Amino acid sequence: MNQDKSTLSKRGTDLAENPARIDMALFAEASQNLYCPTTNPKGAFLLNVAENSLTASIIKNKLTAILQQQELPDWVLKYTDSKGHPDVRTTVANFMETYLCKCPIDPNTIAFSAGASAIIEVTSFVLANPGDVVVIPAPSYPMYTKDLGTKSGVERYDLQTHYHLDEIGSKAPVTISLLDKTFAELKAQNKCFKILLITSPDNPTGCRYTKAQLKELANWCIRHKVHMIVNEIYGLSLIDTQDSLIKDDYQDYGDYASFANIMAELKSDYLHLWYAFSKDFSMSGLRFGVLHSLNTSLLQGYDNANIPHMVSNITQWMVGEMLQDSAFVEHYIKTNKALLNASYKLVVEAFKNIKVPYIPSRGSLFVWVDLSRFLKEDSANGQEQLWLDIYHNTGLLLTPGAGFQHQKKGLFRIVFTAVEIPYLKVAMERLTTYLIQLENQ
Repeated sequence: MNQDKSTLSKRGTDLAENPARIDMALFAEASQNLYCPTTNPKGAFLLNVAENSLTASIIKNKLTAILQQQELPDWVLKYTDSKGHPDVRTTVANFMETYLCKCPIDPNTIAFSAGASAIIEVTSFVLANPGDVVVIPAPSYPMYTKDLGTKSGVERYDLQTHYHLDEIGSKAPVTISLLDKTFAELKAQNKCFKILLITSPDNPTGCRYTKAQLKELANWCIRHKVHMIVNEIYGLSLIDTQDSLIKDDYQDYGDYASFANIMAELKSDYLHLWYAFSKDFSMSGLRFGVLHSLNTSLLQGYDNANIPHMVSNITQWMVGEMLQDSAFVEHYIKTNKALLNASYKLVVEAFKNIKVPYIPSRGSLFVWVDLSRFLKEDSANGQEQLWLDIYHNTGLLLTPGAGFQHQKKGLFRIVFTAVEIPYLKVAMERLTTYLIQLENQ
Protein backbone atom coordinates (compact mmCIF):
# COMPACT_ATOMS: atom_id res chain seq x y z
CA MET A 1 0.00 0.00 0.00
CA ASN A 2 1.27 3.48 -0.85
CA GLN A 3 2.32 5.31 2.34
CA ASP A 4 3.48 8.51 0.59
CA LYS A 5 1.79 11.31 2.55
CA SER A 6 3.09 13.89 0.07
CA THR A 7 0.03 13.08 -2.00
CA LEU A 8 -2.10 14.80 0.65
CA SER A 9 -2.75 18.44 1.44
CA LYS A 10 -0.91 20.00 4.37
CA ARG A 11 -3.95 19.55 6.58
CA GLY A 12 -4.40 15.99 5.26
CA THR A 13 -0.80 15.16 6.15
CA ASP A 14 -1.28 16.62 9.63
CA LEU A 15 -4.43 14.56 10.14
CA ALA A 16 -2.71 11.40 8.89
CA GLU A 17 0.27 11.85 11.22
CA ASN A 18 -1.45 13.01 14.41
CA PRO A 19 -4.15 10.98 16.18
CA ALA A 20 -7.25 12.87 17.26
CA ARG A 21 -6.85 11.58 20.83
CA ILE A 22 -3.86 10.32 22.79
CA ASP A 23 -5.80 7.27 23.99
CA MET A 24 -7.05 6.00 20.61
CA ALA A 25 -4.44 3.26 20.13
CA LEU A 26 -4.90 1.87 23.64
CA PHE A 27 -8.66 2.08 23.22
CA ALA A 28 -8.46 -0.14 20.13
CA GLU A 29 -6.22 -2.58 22.03
CA ALA A 30 -8.38 -2.71 25.15
CA SER A 31 -11.54 -3.11 23.07
CA GLN A 32 -10.30 -6.57 22.07
CA ASN A 33 -9.82 -7.59 25.70
CA LEU A 34 -12.93 -6.46 27.58
CA TYR A 35 -13.65 -7.69 31.09
CA CYS A 36 -16.20 -10.45 31.58
CA PRO A 37 -16.58 -12.10 34.99
CA THR A 38 -16.92 -15.57 33.48
CA THR A 39 -15.00 -15.61 30.18
CA ASN A 40 -12.35 -12.91 30.73
CA PRO A 41 -12.03 -12.01 34.44
CA LYS A 42 -8.66 -10.32 33.88
CA GLY A 43 -9.94 -8.19 31.00
CA ALA A 44 -9.88 -4.43 30.53
CA PHE A 45 -12.33 -1.66 31.42
CA LEU A 46 -12.85 1.22 28.98
CA LEU A 47 -13.47 4.14 31.33
CA ASN A 48 -12.16 6.74 28.88
CA VAL A 49 -14.98 7.20 26.35
CA ALA A 50 -17.96 9.37 27.27
CA GLU A 51 -20.75 6.90 26.73
CA ASN A 52 -23.66 5.99 28.96
CA SER A 53 -23.95 2.19 29.08
CA LEU A 54 -26.27 2.23 32.08
CA THR A 55 -29.44 2.86 30.07
CA ALA A 56 -28.40 1.71 26.60
CA SER A 57 -30.61 -1.39 26.76
CA ILE A 58 -33.67 0.75 27.53
CA ILE A 59 -33.09 2.93 24.48
CA LYS A 60 -32.30 -0.08 22.30
CA ASN A 61 -35.55 -1.79 23.26
CA LYS A 62 -37.58 1.37 22.65
CA LEU A 63 -36.09 2.05 19.21
CA THR A 64 -36.42 -1.61 18.22
CA ALA A 65 -40.11 -1.50 19.14
CA ILE A 66 -40.62 1.63 17.05
CA LEU A 67 -39.04 -0.03 14.01
CA GLN A 68 -41.08 -3.23 14.48
CA GLN A 69 -44.45 -1.70 15.29
CA GLN A 70 -44.66 1.43 13.17
CA GLU A 71 -44.66 2.00 9.42
CA LEU A 72 -41.84 4.05 7.97
CA PRO A 73 -43.24 7.34 6.61
CA ASP A 74 -42.59 8.25 2.96
CA TRP A 75 -40.53 11.33 3.81
CA VAL A 76 -37.78 9.21 5.38
CA LEU A 77 -36.67 8.07 1.91
CA LYS A 78 -36.60 11.58 0.43
CA TYR A 79 -34.65 14.81 0.78
CA THR A 80 -35.82 17.06 3.59
CA ASP A 81 -35.03 20.46 5.10
CA SER A 82 -31.29 20.62 5.78
CA LYS A 83 -31.96 21.99 9.28
CA GLY A 84 -34.14 18.96 10.03
CA HIS A 85 -37.60 17.73 9.08
CA PRO A 86 -40.16 20.36 10.23
CA ASP A 87 -42.30 17.83 12.13
CA VAL A 88 -39.28 16.45 14.00
CA ARG A 89 -38.05 19.94 14.81
CA THR A 90 -41.44 20.63 16.37
CA THR A 91 -41.16 17.44 18.42
CA VAL A 92 -37.60 18.21 19.54
CA ALA A 93 -38.56 21.79 20.40
CA ASN A 94 -41.41 20.47 22.57
CA PHE A 95 -39.02 18.04 24.27
CA MET A 96 -36.48 20.78 24.99
CA GLU A 97 -39.22 23.10 26.24
CA THR A 98 -40.63 20.48 28.61
CA TYR A 99 -37.57 18.65 29.96
CA LEU A 100 -34.30 20.44 29.18
CA CYS A 101 -34.88 24.18 28.91
CA LYS A 102 -38.13 24.74 30.84
CA CYS A 103 -39.02 27.72 28.65
CA PRO A 104 -40.69 28.18 25.23
CA ILE A 105 -38.62 26.95 22.26
CA ASP A 106 -39.71 27.93 18.75
CA PRO A 107 -39.04 25.08 16.26
CA ASN A 108 -37.75 27.70 13.82
CA THR A 109 -34.88 28.49 16.22
CA ILE A 110 -33.34 25.00 16.12
CA ALA A 111 -31.34 23.01 13.58
CA PHE A 112 -30.03 19.44 13.56
CA SER A 113 -26.61 18.07 12.58
CA ALA A 114 -25.11 14.59 12.66
CA GLY A 115 -23.86 14.62 16.23
CA ALA A 116 -22.40 17.13 18.67
CA SER A 117 -19.13 17.35 16.74
CA ALA A 118 -20.97 18.39 13.58
CA ILE A 119 -22.97 21.01 15.49
CA ILE A 120 -19.71 22.45 16.85
CA GLU A 121 -18.02 22.39 13.47
CA VAL A 122 -20.84 24.00 11.48
CA THR A 123 -21.61 26.64 14.12
CA SER A 124 -17.97 27.74 14.33
CA PHE A 125 -17.69 27.70 10.52
CA VAL A 126 -20.59 30.15 10.22
CA LEU A 127 -19.75 32.37 13.22
CA ALA A 128 -15.96 32.72 13.11
CA ASN A 129 -13.15 33.49 10.70
CA PRO A 130 -9.95 31.41 10.53
CA GLY A 131 -7.64 32.62 13.28
CA ASP A 132 -10.44 33.87 15.53
CA VAL A 133 -10.23 32.65 19.11
CA VAL A 134 -12.65 30.56 21.12
CA VAL A 135 -12.07 30.84 24.87
CA ILE A 136 -12.78 27.69 26.87
CA PRO A 137 -12.28 27.26 30.63
CA ALA A 138 -9.64 24.62 31.39
CA PRO A 139 -9.78 21.72 31.91
CA SER A 140 -12.09 21.00 29.01
CA TYR A 141 -13.05 18.42 26.40
CA PRO A 142 -9.94 17.59 24.29
CA MET A 143 -11.85 17.14 21.02
CA TYR A 144 -13.03 20.75 21.01
CA THR A 145 -9.64 21.50 19.45
CA LYS A 146 -10.33 19.37 16.36
CA ASP A 147 -14.04 20.14 16.14
CA LEU A 148 -13.39 23.88 16.12
CA GLY A 149 -10.09 24.00 14.29
CA THR A 150 -9.84 21.35 11.60
CA LYS A 151 -12.25 22.94 9.11
CA SER A 152 -13.15 26.30 10.64
CA GLY A 153 -9.59 27.25 11.53
CA VAL A 154 -10.62 28.63 14.92
CA GLU A 155 -7.93 28.80 17.61
CA ARG A 156 -8.54 27.37 21.07
CA TYR A 157 -7.55 29.43 24.12
CA ASP A 158 -7.60 27.55 27.41
CA LEU A 159 -8.62 29.84 30.25
CA GLN A 160 -6.87 28.69 33.42
CA THR A 161 -9.46 29.25 36.14
CA HIS A 162 -7.73 27.34 38.95
CA TYR A 163 -4.79 25.06 39.73
CA HIS A 164 -5.77 22.90 42.72
CA LEU A 165 -9.20 21.27 42.73
CA ASP A 166 -10.14 22.69 46.11
CA GLU A 167 -9.87 26.22 44.71
CA ILE A 168 -13.26 25.81 43.06
CA GLY A 169 -14.88 22.88 44.86
CA SER A 170 -18.00 22.15 42.83
CA LYS A 171 -18.54 25.78 41.78
CA ALA A 172 -18.32 26.69 38.10
CA PRO A 173 -15.18 28.81 37.86
CA VAL A 174 -15.44 31.43 35.04
CA THR A 175 -15.65 35.01 36.32
CA ILE A 176 -15.94 38.45 34.71
CA SER A 177 -12.47 39.42 35.95
CA LEU A 178 -10.97 36.41 34.15
CA LEU A 179 -12.81 37.37 30.95
CA ASP A 180 -11.62 40.99 31.19
CA LYS A 181 -8.03 39.79 31.60
CA THR A 182 -8.32 37.38 28.68
CA PHE A 183 -9.96 39.96 26.41
CA ALA A 184 -7.14 42.44 27.07
CA GLU A 185 -4.47 39.77 26.57
CA LEU A 186 -5.89 38.65 23.22
CA LYS A 187 -6.41 42.23 22.06
CA ALA A 188 -2.74 42.98 22.80
CA GLN A 189 -1.86 40.05 20.54
CA ASN A 190 -4.14 41.42 17.78
CA LYS A 191 -6.38 38.37 18.13
CA CYS A 192 -10.15 38.36 18.01
CA PHE A 193 -11.94 36.94 21.06
CA LYS A 194 -14.85 35.60 19.03
CA ILE A 195 -16.53 32.91 21.13
CA LEU A 196 -16.85 32.02 24.81
CA LEU A 197 -17.66 28.31 25.05
CA ILE A 198 -19.14 26.97 28.28
CA THR A 199 -20.15 23.36 28.92
CA SER A 200 -22.76 22.99 31.66
CA PRO A 201 -22.71 20.45 33.22
CA ASP A 202 -19.03 20.49 32.45
CA ASN A 203 -16.74 17.93 30.86
CA PRO A 204 -14.69 16.80 32.81
CA THR A 205 -15.39 18.54 36.14
CA GLY A 206 -19.17 18.09 36.37
CA CYS A 207 -19.61 21.73 37.45
CA ARG A 208 -22.86 23.53 36.57
CA TYR A 209 -23.30 27.26 36.02
CA THR A 210 -26.05 28.96 37.99
CA LYS A 211 -28.64 31.14 36.31
CA ALA A 212 -27.00 34.23 37.81
CA GLN A 213 -23.58 33.21 36.50
CA LEU A 214 -24.91 32.56 33.01
CA LYS A 215 -26.69 35.91 32.87
CA GLU A 216 -23.61 37.78 34.06
CA LEU A 217 -21.42 36.07 31.45
CA ALA A 218 -24.03 36.64 28.75
CA ASN A 219 -24.25 40.36 29.46
CA TRP A 220 -20.46 40.62 29.33
CA CYS A 221 -20.40 38.84 25.96
CA ILE A 222 -23.12 41.07 24.51
CA ARG A 223 -21.23 44.20 25.62
CA HIS A 224 -18.01 42.95 24.04
CA LYS A 225 -19.68 41.51 20.91
CA VAL A 226 -18.48 38.01 21.77
CA HIS A 227 -20.62 35.00 20.91
CA MET A 228 -21.45 32.91 23.97
CA ILE A 229 -22.31 29.26 23.43
CA VAL A 230 -23.42 26.92 26.21
CA ASN A 231 -23.13 23.22 25.48
CA GLU A 232 -25.85 21.40 27.47
CA ILE A 233 -25.11 17.94 26.11
CA TYR A 234 -25.25 16.56 29.70
CA GLY A 235 -28.25 18.69 30.64
CA LEU A 236 -30.38 15.78 31.88
CA SER A 237 -27.53 13.70 33.34
CA LEU A 238 -27.67 15.31 36.76
CA ILE A 239 -26.39 14.17 40.14
CA ASP A 240 -28.70 14.29 43.15
CA THR A 241 -26.57 16.53 45.34
CA GLN A 242 -29.01 16.08 48.24
CA ASP A 243 -28.31 12.36 48.48
CA SER A 244 -27.36 11.68 52.10
CA LEU A 245 -24.13 9.90 51.17
CA ILE A 246 -22.69 12.81 49.16
CA LYS A 247 -24.52 16.00 50.18
CA ASP A 248 -21.63 17.13 52.41
CA ASP A 249 -19.54 17.56 49.25
CA TYR A 250 -21.68 20.47 48.10
CA GLN A 251 -22.49 24.03 49.01
CA ASP A 252 -25.50 25.85 47.61
CA TYR A 253 -24.28 28.20 44.87
CA GLY A 254 -27.70 29.32 43.63
CA ASP A 255 -30.43 28.25 41.25
CA TYR A 256 -29.62 26.46 38.01
CA ALA A 257 -31.35 26.97 34.71
CA SER A 258 -30.84 26.13 31.07
CA PHE A 259 -29.11 28.86 29.08
CA ALA A 260 -32.25 28.97 26.92
CA ASN A 261 -33.90 30.96 29.73
CA ILE A 262 -31.21 33.63 29.49
CA MET A 263 -31.49 33.65 25.69
CA ALA A 264 -35.26 34.13 25.90
CA GLU A 265 -34.83 37.02 28.34
CA LEU A 266 -31.99 38.88 26.62
CA LYS A 267 -32.95 38.10 22.98
CA SER A 268 -29.44 38.64 21.63
CA ASP A 269 -27.82 37.50 18.38
CA TYR A 270 -24.72 36.65 20.44
CA LEU A 271 -26.22 33.85 22.56
CA HIS A 272 -26.55 30.19 21.46
CA LEU A 273 -27.12 26.70 22.89
CA TRP A 274 -25.94 23.23 21.82
CA TYR A 275 -27.53 19.91 22.71
CA ALA A 276 -27.23 16.30 21.53
CA PHE A 277 -28.91 13.00 22.39
CA SER A 278 -25.66 11.03 22.60
CA LYS A 279 -25.10 11.26 26.37
CA ASP A 280 -28.44 11.78 28.12
CA PHE A 281 -30.09 9.19 25.86
CA SER A 282 -27.24 6.69 25.37
CA MET A 283 -27.27 6.99 21.58
CA SER A 284 -23.86 8.35 20.58
CA GLY A 285 -23.87 6.11 17.49
CA LEU A 286 -27.04 7.64 16.07
CA ARG A 287 -25.43 11.09 15.65
CA PHE A 288 -28.11 13.65 16.53
CA GLY A 289 -27.08 17.15 17.61
CA VAL A 290 -29.15 20.32 18.04
CA LEU A 291 -28.35 24.03 17.69
CA HIS A 292 -30.70 26.55 19.31
CA SER A 293 -30.24 30.22 18.42
CA LEU A 294 -32.34 33.37 18.00
CA ASN A 295 -29.85 34.69 15.41
CA THR A 296 -31.72 34.34 12.12
CA SER A 297 -28.61 35.07 10.04
CA LEU A 298 -26.74 32.26 11.79
CA LEU A 299 -29.61 29.87 11.09
CA GLN A 300 -29.74 30.91 7.42
CA GLY A 301 -26.00 30.35 7.02
CA TYR A 302 -26.27 27.12 8.97
CA ASP A 303 -28.98 25.93 6.61
CA ASN A 304 -26.64 26.30 3.63
CA ALA A 305 -23.53 24.89 5.32
CA ASN A 306 -25.25 21.91 6.96
CA ILE A 307 -26.13 19.79 3.92
CA PRO A 308 -23.11 17.42 4.32
CA HIS A 309 -23.83 17.16 8.04
CA MET A 310 -27.56 16.38 8.09
CA VAL A 311 -28.99 13.83 10.49
CA SER A 312 -30.23 10.80 8.55
CA ASN A 313 -33.98 10.83 8.07
CA ILE A 314 -34.51 7.45 9.70
CA THR A 315 -32.67 8.65 12.81
CA GLN A 316 -34.76 11.82 12.90
CA TRP A 317 -37.94 9.76 12.59
CA MET A 318 -37.02 7.22 15.28
CA VAL A 319 -35.92 9.84 17.78
CA GLY A 320 -38.98 11.93 17.02
CA GLU A 321 -41.28 8.96 17.65
CA MET A 322 -39.48 8.17 20.92
CA LEU A 323 -39.78 11.75 22.17
CA GLN A 324 -43.52 11.84 21.47
CA ASP A 325 -43.98 9.08 24.06
CA SER A 326 -43.97 11.37 27.10
CA ALA A 327 -44.54 8.53 29.57
CA PHE A 328 -41.44 6.76 28.26
CA VAL A 329 -39.34 9.93 28.33
CA GLU A 330 -40.31 10.79 31.90
CA HIS A 331 -39.65 7.25 33.13
CA TYR A 332 -36.37 7.10 31.24
CA ILE A 333 -35.05 10.38 32.68
CA LYS A 334 -35.94 9.28 36.21
CA THR A 335 -34.30 5.86 35.74
CA ASN A 336 -31.19 7.37 34.18
CA LYS A 337 -30.69 9.76 37.09
CA ALA A 338 -31.04 6.96 39.63
CA LEU A 339 -28.44 4.82 37.85
CA LEU A 340 -26.11 7.81 37.42
CA ASN A 341 -26.24 8.52 41.13
CA ALA A 342 -25.54 4.91 42.09
CA SER A 343 -22.49 4.72 39.81
CA TYR A 344 -21.20 8.13 40.84
CA LYS A 345 -21.45 7.30 44.55
CA LEU A 346 -19.57 4.04 44.05
CA VAL A 347 -16.64 5.86 42.44
CA VAL A 348 -16.35 8.79 44.84
CA GLU A 349 -16.71 6.53 47.89
CA ALA A 350 -13.73 4.52 46.64
CA PHE A 351 -11.66 7.69 46.29
CA LYS A 352 -12.73 8.97 49.69
CA ASN A 353 -11.53 5.74 51.26
CA ILE A 354 -7.99 6.33 49.99
CA LYS A 355 -8.16 10.14 50.39
CA VAL A 356 -7.84 10.99 46.70
CA PRO A 357 -9.16 14.48 45.82
CA TYR A 358 -11.89 14.90 43.21
CA ILE A 359 -14.30 17.63 42.10
CA PRO A 360 -17.82 16.86 43.36
CA SER A 361 -19.90 16.50 40.22
CA ARG A 362 -23.28 18.14 39.77
CA GLY A 363 -23.84 16.46 36.42
CA SER A 364 -22.26 14.73 33.37
CA LEU A 365 -20.77 11.24 33.16
CA PHE A 366 -17.41 11.94 34.81
CA VAL A 367 -15.36 12.19 37.94
CA TRP A 368 -12.33 14.51 37.58
CA VAL A 369 -9.76 13.11 40.00
CA ASP A 370 -6.36 14.27 41.24
CA LEU A 371 -3.79 11.43 41.24
CA SER A 372 -0.83 13.80 41.29
CA ARG A 373 0.56 12.36 44.53
CA PHE A 374 1.21 9.08 42.68
CA LEU A 375 3.37 10.73 39.98
CA LYS A 376 7.00 9.67 39.84
CA GLU A 377 7.74 12.93 38.02
CA ASP A 378 5.67 16.13 38.08
CA SER A 379 5.61 16.60 34.32
CA ALA A 380 3.70 15.67 31.18
CA ASN A 381 5.90 12.59 30.86
CA GLY A 382 5.23 11.63 34.47
CA GLN A 383 1.50 11.98 33.91
CA GLU A 384 1.59 9.83 30.79
CA GLN A 385 3.65 7.18 32.56
CA LEU A 386 1.17 6.97 35.45
CA TRP A 387 -1.68 6.64 32.93
CA LEU A 388 0.11 3.78 31.17
CA ASP A 389 1.08 2.11 34.46
CA ILE A 390 -2.54 2.15 35.61
CA TYR A 391 -3.67 0.61 32.34
CA HIS A 392 -1.01 -2.10 32.20
CA ASN A 393 -1.38 -3.06 35.87
CA THR A 394 -5.14 -2.83 36.33
CA GLY A 395 -6.69 -2.97 32.85
CA LEU A 396 -8.43 0.37 33.49
CA LEU A 397 -8.13 2.79 30.59
CA LEU A 398 -8.76 6.32 31.90
CA THR A 399 -8.59 9.61 30.02
CA PRO A 400 -5.29 11.33 30.87
CA GLY A 401 -5.01 15.04 31.55
CA ALA A 402 -3.19 15.62 28.26
CA GLY A 403 -5.55 17.40 25.92
CA PHE A 404 -7.71 18.91 28.66
CA GLN A 405 -5.14 21.74 28.75
CA HIS A 406 -5.08 22.19 32.52
CA GLN A 407 -1.75 23.29 34.00
CA LYS A 408 -1.66 20.85 36.92
CA LYS A 409 -0.31 17.38 36.11
CA GLY A 410 -1.71 14.13 37.43
CA LEU A 411 -5.40 14.77 36.77
CA PHE A 412 -7.54 12.10 35.11
CA ARG A 413 -11.13 11.73 33.90
CA ILE A 414 -13.09 8.61 34.83
CA VAL A 415 -16.30 7.85 32.93
CA PHE A 416 -18.43 6.25 35.64
CA THR A 417 -21.23 5.34 33.20
CA ALA A 418 -19.00 3.40 30.80
CA VAL A 419 -19.80 0.01 32.35
CA GLU A 420 -22.64 -1.39 34.43
CA ILE A 421 -22.43 -1.09 38.22
CA PRO A 422 -21.20 -4.65 39.04
CA TYR A 423 -18.36 -4.21 36.53
CA LEU A 424 -17.61 -0.72 37.85
CA LYS A 425 -17.23 -2.12 41.35
CA VAL A 426 -14.56 -4.56 40.12
CA ALA A 427 -12.80 -1.78 38.24
CA MET A 428 -12.65 0.52 41.26
CA GLU A 429 -11.39 -2.28 43.50
CA ARG A 430 -8.55 -2.88 41.04
CA LEU A 431 -7.71 0.81 40.81
CA THR A 432 -7.71 1.58 44.52
CA THR A 433 -5.72 -1.58 45.31
CA TYR A 434 -3.08 -0.57 42.78
CA LEU A 435 -2.88 3.04 44.01
CA ILE A 436 -2.39 1.82 47.59
CA GLN A 437 0.41 -0.44 46.38
CA LEU A 438 2.06 2.49 44.58
CA GLU A 439 1.99 4.60 47.71
CA ASN A 440 3.48 1.84 49.81
CA GLN A 441 6.40 1.14 47.49
